[in-house]
Amino acid sequence: MKSKLYIRTDGSPAIGLGHLVRCIALAKMLDDSFNIHFACKQVPGSIITEIEDAGFVFLLLEHDNDLLSLLSPDDLIVIDSYEIESDYQKAIKEIGCQLISIDDLHEKPTFADLILNHTPCVSPQEYEARPYTQFALGPSYALIRPPFLELARQSRRQAGDGSVLICFGGSDSRNLTKVALNVVSTFSQFKNICIITGAAYRHQESLADLVNKQANVVHYHNIRAEEMAQRMAESDLCIVPASGILTEALTSGAKIISGMYVDNQRFVFENYKKANAFISAENFSEENLFAAVKNYLSQEHVSNAPLVDGKSGERIKKHFQQLANEQFFQLRGLTSEDAELTYQWASDQKVRQYSLNKSTIQFNEHTAWLARKLTDPKCIFYIALFCGKPVGSIRFDLSDQEAVISYLLDPDYHGQGLGAVMLKKGILSLCEVTGHKITQVSGIVMPENISSCKTFERFGFEKQVEGENYKYTMNIHDENRNI
Repeated sequence: MKSKLYIRTDGSPAIGLGHLVRCIALAKMLDDSFNIHFACKQVPGSIITEIEDAGFVFLLLEHDNDLLSLLSPDDLIVIDSYEIESDYQKAIKEIGCQLISIDDLHEKPTFADLILNHTPCVSPQEYEARPYTQFALGPSYALIRPPFLELARQSRRQAGDGSVLICFGGSDSRNLTKVALNVVSTFSQFKNICIITGAAYRHQESLADLVNKQANVVHYHNIRAEEMAQRMAESDLCIVPASGILTEALTSGAKIISGMYVDNQRFVFENYKKANAFISAENFSEENLFAAVKNYLSQEHVSNAPLVDGKSGERIKKHFQQLANEQFFQLRGLTSEDAELTYQWASDQKVRQYSLNKSTIQFNEHTAWLARKLTDPKCIFYIALFCGKPVGSIRFDLSDQEAVISYLLDPDYHGQGLGAVMLKKGILSLCEVTGHKITQVSGIVMPENISSCKTFERFGFEKQVEGENYKYTMNIHDENRNI
């Protein structure tokens, strides 16, 4: 049976449609694994139709609390809204749901189990999160619609015929489409100009006068994602804002001119600019746009390594499936009866190759070691159960205010994301048992153990080189990691 997934977001001509567009993209990535419900207070009728035509349930909310009354502990909920406060997230977690936050501003404390942000050059340390929070950051997790995922997988080429595409998203309340068209039209190098406006665009008449006077301008309104991707693929240059449409444009192989015109685009703009993803038009004034176009025309254009590879759907689905699996995952205390089982895991060849101690383990030595750990007050030792079956172990050795983590997973369960679930459950249990006595958790990992490195990094542990290995650390109970 599919888990129920609620997506709480909004969109309108005033606030834009970017959140809705990327949430619909997310829903299509997850459609075959989850029963998806959209919950919105503001949404244009055309978007409601798109949501329902895609087979998703649509719920129109009068108040945010209306959604809380529908939730059960087994549900997952995605929040993509700048307006929803931290207390609302906390209320969702108190119900017991798995919470995913799409957060590209990192301005408010979060209680999310997973943070999604496909902006480049972002680190977990920029968020005020919980010790259990995982991060899926950067363009590898691009929330873009299926045609753009497919476009990203194709070999990139530029049209080479002086084609430029102008698109400012679903609403374009400031009519920057017209500003950009005025600027681009002054350059004879552009033989074909493609204008795309969205469902909430309200300046058709003022734009029509310009379009009708120029034979090389074609205007498309409220087109499907498939056609948008095709138009981008045919363009040498795309002029787009630093919003979700920028990420989609990056799949085309075209050169990009981008900028920002509202404050909530600032982080996206600055970080993509830092990644050299576009030529900057700053605030999209006519003067800055003109300078950006001249800059574009003066450059020799060399293909850069793509930021978006088209595989984000697979990566995101793994994270969500891991969260759904947590309801079947438990920890129990280690007992002396676990000696043979833990010996089998610890002596397995796949486990030994990443062990810091490569010595062959004898069963009697293991049994004696386990007996010492069971009576050691500075050792917290758990067996992990998935669907009732033992799948691994996690141990915390306490020293002053630090807890050193050691964990291993039954090789039969590798590749399912259960190592991350075990680490999360272990950290939560550690905090419950020790309270505020432990202020730092850490783990030593061999560089060759790529899977464990990625697991620690997914939780925002900071990496340092310690001898031939890596030491991953997380400070808990401080202002950025308060449980």
